[in-house]
Amino acid sequence: MNKEELYRAWDELGPEMNPGERMMKYFSGEEVDCIPYGLLAAEDALCGVFGYTKKQVADDYELRCEVCRRGAEITGSLAVGLGMGLRGIGEAAGSQLAYPENAVDFVAHHTCQDYDEFFSRPAFDVYTNPVLAPKLEEVKRLVENFPGVPFSTGVAGPISTAAAIRPVEKILRDTRRNPEQLHKLLDFSVDASLQWIKAVHEITGGKMSAAIADPVTTTDIISHKQFLEFNKPYLKRLFDEMTRIVGKAPTVHICGHTKGIWEDLMDIGVTSFSLDNCESLAEARQVMGDKVLISGNVPPVDVMLLGSIDDVIASVRECIIAGAGNPRGFLLMTGCQVPMGTPKENMIAFRYAARKYGAKAKLGQIPEAVYQD
Repeated sequence: MNKEELYRAWDELGPEMNPGERMMKYFSGEEVDCIPYGLLAAEDALCGVFGYTKKQVADDYELRCEVCRRGAEITGSLAVGLGMGLRGIGEAAGSQLAYPENAVDFVAHHTCQDYDEFFSRPAFDVYTNPVLAPKLEEVKRLVENFPGVPFSTGVAGPISTAAAIRPVEKILRDTRRNPEQLHKLLDFSVDASLQWIKAVHEITGGKMSAAIADPVTTTDIISHKQFLEFNKPYLKRLFDEMTRIVGKAPTVHICGHTKGIWEDLMDIGVTSFSLDNCESLAEARQVMGDKVLISGNVPPVDVMLLGSIDDVIASVRECIIAGAGNPRGFLLMTGCQVPMGTPKENMIAFRYAARKYGAKAKLGQIPEAVYQD
């Protein structure tokens, strides 16, 4: 299918349900127009679609609002929010971040090279922090400029936050040589993240949702033994407190392999889990399906960025077959953040395939449309 054929096919589908209404009816057990879907963290990719660099949009509030509004025409939903990302708390704690013109930010210098020096600093306060105080002001502006639109925010998981404060190789070494100080750093990570969640909750009047992204938790980086001692207790505390503050459980996304900790995530209480494309939706459904809403997992790089329109459509169809039968529900999404440079047509193809092959979706059932040509 070429671009012209895609847009003609899209137009032939006609109008669709409001995303909020679709979600509400789907989880009430009603039949909806199509499987609930979304493009995970597509903001950076949308910058390029509209001719801007990531840094231009990050530095210009009006551009951010423009990309947000125009992006809804491509993604299918108006998403308004401001989160900490993976390194926001780290920067607020003193790490130096580099912001390339059109690439993902990274830590240029980790602030915690010496634990004694780091913990001798003044207490962390989100309202007076020179990095976070302006962000809270931006949250206020966004809430005012997008009245009635649900607001979302997010934080990194405890060990991922710690890795933006202290180099990950030192953290891994600390699990053996300096566990007491590492536990203290993880406590700091949770406390600082919760300060942000509480502040945003207050600004939005509680009309918000929250998420946790925790790539360092992947079993590609830490062992299960390390997870049990240095991550699970802190991830559970963060999860429980966010649930209490927001009034509903946060969604959780972990990049990389996670099968080895699926049981632990359920033990923590995770009820909505976003799966990286390196893991199997079918296996996740078998292990977690009775307790967890599963989201995933069209490959963001190989398919969304580098694939053709037909590749996207085929991958969406495969994911619906693998995941739509999940008893607690399935959200069709990308396996991770939509990469910068992803073609607009591939995003439209994702939505087209969701609507075509996910038509007449119902909780816990594979839509019959997925088996039709």
